Amino acid sequence: MMTYAALSVAVLAVLAIATLPVLRRLPRGPLLLTALVLTILTVVFDNIIVGVGLVDYDESLISGVLMPIAPVEDLAYAIGSVMIVPVLWVLFGRRSRDSATSDRAQRP
Repeated sequence: MMTYAALSVAVLAVLAIATLPVLRRLPRGPLLLTALVLTILTVVFDNIIVGVGLVDYDESLISGVLMPIAPVEDLAYAIGSVMIVPVLWVLFGRRSRDSATSDRAQRP
């Protein structure tokens, strides 16, 4: 049975391989600030939703490292989103510009 930590590491590794070529070309400051803000928000709100019982975890599948109620594995979502959202923004933004350029080129 796969633990949440193992799954998180596997997914983050795949995301890192897929996104690092684009992330390296982006300014680091905004990415680090976004990571900090999302990490803080994740810690606050995950502890709330776990604390009120909205979400529960199988104790045998978590690492046991808590922050202070929610498992630390929940931070993987914030880290993953900091990796994938800017890359998707760049890729879809490029497609949007390319299609706009080709539309203008086809007009008489």
